[in-house]
Amino acid sequence: MYMKEKTISIMLVCGLTFSTVSPVFAEEMTSQQDTQQQLVLGNHGIEAKQNVQITQGRHITPTDFVQIYSQKYKPQLTFKDGVVASTETVGTFETTIVAEYNDGTTEEFTVSYTILADPSITPDPDPVTPTDPEEGQEPVTPVDPEPETPVTPDPEPTNPEPETPVTPVQPVDPDPVTPVDPVKPVDPVKPDPKPEVTVLATAKTNVTVELNDSALLPSQFVSRNAHNVKLSFNTQPVTNTLGTHSVQILASKGSATQTITVNYTVVDTTKPFIQPQEDIFYVWPNDEWTAEELVTATDNSGFVKVYFQNGQTLLDTTTPGAHSTVIVAEDVNGNISTIDFQYQVISVAGMMLYSSPTVNFDKSTDTDIYGGTEPDTTLFVITEDSEELLAETRVDYSGAYHAVLSRPLQPGETAYLIAVDDNGGVSDVTHYTYGSKQVPEVKAESIVKSATDSQTTAATPNNDPSNEIIAAKVDKDLPKTGDSSSKGLTVIGLLLSATALLYLRKRS
Repeated sequence: MYMKEKTISIMLVCGLTFSTVSPVFAEEMTSQQDTQQQLVLGNHGIEAKQNVQITQGRHITPTDFVQIYSQKYKPQLTFKDGVVASTETVGTFETTIVAEYNDGTTEEFTVSYTILADPSITPDPDPVTPTDPEEGQEPVTPVDPEPETPVTPDPEPTNPEPETPVTPVQPVDPDPVTPVDPVKPVDPVKPDPKPEVTVLATAKTNVTVELNDSALLPSQFVSRNAHNVKLSFNTQPVTNTLGTHSVQILASKGSATQTITVNYTVVDTTKPFIQPQEDIFYVWPNDEWTAEELVTATDNSGFVKVYFQNGQTLLDTTTPGAHSTVIVAEDVNGNISTIDFQYQVISVAGMMLYSSPTVNFDKSTDTDIYGGTEPDTTLFVITEDSEELLAETRVDYSGAYHAVLSRPLQPGETAYLIAVDDNGGVSDVTHYTYGSKQVPEVKAESIVKSATDSQTTAATPNNDPSNEIIAAKVDKDLPKTGDSSSKGLTVIGLLLSATALLYLRKRS
């Protein structure tokens, strides 16, 4: 009885001690396991597989060689340098898998794998080569067996004692054996067929795009291989730098997608755009004009160099009359555009003055002025006080004009009317006051043929039958430029000061 109680006491003590120690032991074991797993998986939750075995000829992917435990870093697996592991030969080999994570880091895993023979393929048996006798050894001669000696029967038979017949033993039927169904051969494991890859689009070759082209399409880089394939840019193409670049095009059809990388070259073959500032350009003698001031030039590369083709720095304005010159626009990559620039050098000494324009007072209003002047000229309407350009209109072949003003004239407000032809010739000035019905004086002054020639010739007024009143008188106090005694300079001075070089361009 005493021994039994002692045994029970010892068991209770041991049980209490184990129950106290076991949580600590469990916690240490868990911590060690976590540490070991972390060491195996690294910082990205991925590790190389061990003892990888693959059937000969089976299609493989990088996931056959590594194990992903966490998708936190979204690993992208590829064979290193694009070298896919071979499954054609039986044996043990190594391959390297590259994992690229979304934090920008990469990691390599070198994995050993074994290619097993495909059981569905039966190897041909090696042929048995007959063994030739060794040299010097005679072939073995077969030995005939000794003939058997025949036994001569006794000439006289001996009467034997009659034998007691023996009762035959009945055969014992054996226990019936249950037939066993033959074992069906197990079909060999067939390798997984290689998945069919649908090629949705193919990269084009020798693709070129223009510098700074912002209207590119994915179809310029790839060709569709099926109907209803949608194409989009997976990465945006670079067009602001000359040279070779690459772009990724995403092709999709239903659930199938494909990413195609295409190499292309950015080139600059676009010529600059160039146009003149004016259709007909008027300048004064010996005015200095650079090529950049005469045209507008733009280019996709941004910078355009503008210059005279003849190598001169300034426009030739030494000789009065009509002239032309070639202006060149060249971009930074050597593309060139040219323009034949037309201009007129005005000669004050040889300027012809036409009769002043006539005004039809009965038909004219505060916004419309009707009348006549020299045919095929341009009529300008300019305010007297503010020198504001109210109208610029073309005179038809008969000499009639209709000037539509940009704003209404106020009662008693005065405007000047002057006509200019395409060769720089100008008319006298008509002084028109809105609301006045008085008949203006007819100007009968001479047409000035030279600023230094005082000889006069009778001037013929413009006899337009549509006008009821002929030319109004010229104000003697009009603005003047240069010599106040020169009528030609008076008229040109008015036009230049009032239109701010709109037509007869004179740089200040």
